[in-house]
Amino acid sequence: MDVNNSAGRLLNILMEGKEANPNENCKKVWSRILNVEEDNSFVLVGRIGKVFSLVDNISTELKKLDNVDVNRYMSWTKYLDTAFSRCNLESSWNDFIKHINEPVLDYLHMTSGMLSTNCPQPVLPKSELDNIYDGAKVLIGKIIDSELPPNIKQYFLSQLRKIIIAIEEYKITGSAEVVDIVEATFGKAVLSKDIIEGKDTNEDMGNFWKFMTRTALIVSTVAGVIQIADYTAKTFPELNSSERVIVLPANEFKSEKA
Repeated sequence: MDVNNSAGRLLNILMEGKEANPNENCKKVWSRILNVEEDNSFVLVGRIGKVFSLVDNISTELKKLDNVDVNRYMSWTKYLDTAFSRCNLESSWNDFIKHINEPVLDYLHMTSGMLSTNCPQPVLPKSELDNIYDGAKVLIGKIIDSELPPNIKQYFLSQLRKIIIAIEEYKITGSAEVVDIVEATFGKAVLSKDIIEGKDTNEDMGNFWKFMTRTALIVSTVAGVIQIADYTAKTFPELNSSERVIVLPANEFKSEKA
């Protein structure tokens, strides 16, 4: 099932869970499905919470469509509520997955088909996600070892780590998180010009912005339009080559999304 909508992503996760051994430990199964180290309980619980929040995302997406009986399409949620309310990470996987019955999967499949047809979300290919992820990992090491001012170093590391987390959680959240981080990073330049003024003379700063520019172009090419301020567009003329980058006056740009 495509991951271009919240229903499809939730269905994929639950179908993966259906294939797991019902007698296996619940924590082990969730850790494997959500790509979390088993001993990292805080991250695991957070990601399980994001899986559950897909229900609200589905409802929101359905409400945007005309002539759709949202209550009918969302009637399956009572089973999921029961499953999550009784989800004990120390119990068997069966205690959770037994509540995910055929009606849940059928309604999700139907809902995913409708959302995929009427309001599909952009999909980033795995190869591109892997390239961005690997590039961010390498760049983090270089930024840590750099002699950049502490405030700039901290900001660069924060944005790179956000990108890494967004890609690790891509099967839950889709491409929206990556797009938001890219737009927010370039938006920050509108208010904090010190983070870009040395990009042509400082190697470490230049490497960060080259990475972000490449990421923005990838996102704009395969995941739809991104928005940047006119000041940023002048500073990064390579972004102007993409028809999917919209340039807005600085006073109309929402610079802090992340």
